[in-house]
Amino acid sequence: MGIPRGASRRRTLASEESPAQKAARERGNTIGQRGEVGEIAFMHKAASLGFAVAIPYGHLHRYDFIVEGGGKVSRVQVKTTTFMKQGFYQVRVSRTYNHAQKHYTESEIDFVAVYVIPEETWYIVPVREVAGRSELAFRPKGFRGRDIWAHYREAWHLLREPDGLVFG
Repeated sequence: MGIPRGASRRRTLASEESPAQKAARERGNTIGQRGEVGEIAFMHKAASLGFAVAIPYGHLHRYDFIVEGGGKVSRVQVKTTTFMKQGFYQVRVSRTYNHAQKHYTESEIDFVAVYVIPEETWYIVPVREVAGRSELAFRPKGFRGRDIWAHYREAWHLLREPDGLVFG
C-alpha cells in the first residue's frame, strides 16, 4: 500500500519544525509521546486509587478512558503538559475538527484530567469548567497567590462523587 497522493516519504526537516516540535525534539520526546506518557500515568494513578479503568474501543470517542468508582461512571479526557509560559503550565483543552478548534461539551466528556509532568501533579477538572475554553493555565507548586485551579489539584474524589462537585 502506498502513501496518500501528495504526501511526502521524507521526514520533517528541523528547519520546517514548529517551535513546539523543536522544543519537544530537544527534550527527547514528541507531543504524541508526552500524551502517551500521560495516558499511562493516568491508568496507573487511577488504578492505584481503586478505580476501574477501561479504554473505549476505536478512535471515535472524545474521551480517553471510562472510569468507575463508588458506583459512578465517568468519561475522562487526559491532557498532558510540560510547557510553561509566563509562569504558568499551559495545556490545550480543545480538539481540532476540520482545521477548527472545537470545545469539549458535557455531552462528550465528564472530566478533563490534566497531568503536569514536571510537577508530577494531576488536576481533575469537570467539563463544565473547561467548556468554551481552548487552554488552561496552571500555577506551579509552591506558588503564593490566587490559584483558580487549586481546588482541582489531585481531586480524584470527584470521580467518585455522585454530582462530581462535593468539596471538603
